[in-house]
Amino acid sequence: MNCRHCSYPLWNLRSGQCPECGTGFAPSDFRFSKNSVCFCCPHCDQRYFGTGPDGHLEPRRFVCVGCAQQIEMDTMVLRPADGLDERRTRADVNPWLDDRARFLKRLLGTMVRGPCSPGWMMRSTPVDSPPEQAWAFAGALHLVFAAILVGPALLLSAFVSFGLLGAFAGMFVGEMIALVVLTGLWVLTAHGMLRLGGTTEGGLGRTAHALCYTCGPNVVVLVPCLNFYFGWIGTLWWIVAAGIALASAQRVSGVRAAIAVAVLPVVVVVAAVGFATLSITRSINAANVATMYRATTWGVDAFWMPLNSAADRGTWPAHAAELLDDRRISPLNFTNVQSVTTAESDVFIDEIPLAAWESLTPEGRQTALAAAAATIGPDVVAHRLGDMVFTYHGIDASDPPPGLWLMIEAWDPRVVGQPYQGTVAVLLSDGSSAILPRPALATALRAQNQLRASFGLAPLPDPFTVRQDRPARATATEPNEPDPDGSTDPDE
Repeated sequence: MNCRHCSYPLWNLRSGQCPECGTGFAPSDFRFSKNSVCFCCPHCDQRYFGTGPDGHLEPRRFVCVGCAQQIEMDTMVLRPADGLDERRTRADVNPWLDDRARFLKRLLGTMVRGPCSPGWMMRSTPVDSPPEQAWAFAGALHLVFAAILVGPALLLSAFVSFGLLGAFAGMFVGEMIALVVLTGLWVLTAHGMLRLGGTTEGGLGRTAHALCYTCGPNVVVLVPCLNFYFGWIGTLWWIVAAGIALASAQRVSGVRAAIAVAVLPVVVVVAAVGFATLSITRSINAANVATMYRATTWGVDAFWMPLNSAADRGTWPAHAAELLDDRRISPLNFTNVQSVTTAESDVFIDEIPLAAWESLTPEGRQTALAAAAATIGPDVVAHRLGDMVFTYHGIDASDPPPGLWLMIEAWDPRVVGQPYQGTVAVLLSDGSSAILPRPALATALRAQNQLRASFGLAPLPDPFTVRQDRPARATATEPNEPDPDGSTDPDE
C-alpha cells in the first residue's frame, strides 16, 4: 500500500495523511488480496483480516472484540500479514510483475490486459517499478511472436537457399531494430511533450510503463500477409491504449496525454504520406518523360512504300499531297495521334482543308494538287504538310545516296496549344527510320547537313521552322538550328 502521489509506504500509519507529501488516504482507497492484510484496531491493536471481494473488512463498521469500542475500517492501522511480502497484498498486480506465475501466463496476461484495460494496468504497476521490466516485456512479446510467425519461414528458407535465409533473417533483425528504435523515440517524444505542457506524476520510466505495457496489439504487424492490410489497426489500438495508460500513469488530462502520444505517430504518418506522394509524383513524371521520349517511327514508316514507289518511277512527288493518290496513305497519316492539337482541319492543300479532301471530286483534287505543286520551286529543300516535313527535294530518286533524310515528323508548332514533342522520327533514303531525342536534334541536323553537302545538296533548316504556307528554300546563309526546348521559328 503506497501513496498514490509519491509512492511512500503507508503501512503502520494511524494518520489519514501521507507523512511524505501530505496527501490524504484511506484503506478503502486500495484493493488487497483476501486475508493478506491485517486491519489493526487503533485502540488495542486487535487484528482482523479482510475477506471481502476487495480484501476489505466485512462489515466495515463493528465493535472491537478486544476493547469493545466502535471502530471503522478507514480508521484502522494496516500491516501485511505475518511473513507475507507486501507485494503479495496487492489485488491489482501487473501480470508481468507477478513472479508467482509462469512466463507464458505473464506474457499473455500482460498482452491482453494492457491494451484492454490500460488504466487498470497502470494502477497495478507500482510507480517505482523498474522501466527495464516494461522494456523486457515489449521485447519478449515481439521476439516470441516473431519466432512463432517468422520462424517457419526462416526454417523453410534454410532448406531452399542460404541466400534466402539471409534475406529473411536480415528483414527480421531489421524490423526488430526499427521497432526498438521507434518505441524508444516515441517514449522520449511523448514524455517531452508532457513536460512541455506542465508537471507529471512520474519520470521518463513511468511514460515507458504506459507505452510498453500496452504494446500487445502491435504484434499484428508481425503476421505475414495480414500485416499490410490490418497492421494499422493494431498500431492504432496501441496508440489509443497508450494515451489512456499515460493519462492514468502520469495523472494528466486525457487531452494532454492524447496530444503527447499522437505527436510522433502523426509525424511518421505525414512523413510516410509525403514520401509516398513524392515517389508517386516522381514516378508519374518519369512516366511522362518516358512517354515524351517514347521511340515510335510509325508516322514516317507509313510513307516509305508510297515514296519508294514514286522513286521507282524516277521522281519524287512535287508536293507530298500527291501521296494521297496512293491508297496506302490517308489524310490521317499527315497528323500524329500524339500531336493532340493538330487536326485535319489545321492542314491545307492549297486552300482546301485536309478534312474536306475525301469529299472533293477528282477534278477538284487535281486542281488542289496542281496549286500545291506550284508552290514548290526548284530552290525548295523542305516543305510541310501537317505534322510531316518532307526533305527529299534535290535527292536523286533513281539512286538516292544512303543516309539522307527523306522526311521528318515534326509536329506543326503553329497550331495553338501544341504539346512539346520529345522525340523526332526521320525516314532515311534506304527505307530505315530512326528516333532522335529532341535535345539531340541539333547535333543530328548538323551531321545530316554535312552529309548533304558532300552530295552537293543545300542544308536543311530546323524542321520546326518549316511552315505549310512557307516551304524552306536554299539560302546563302546558315539555316536555323533547332532549339532543344522549342522552335526557332523567326516569326515567334
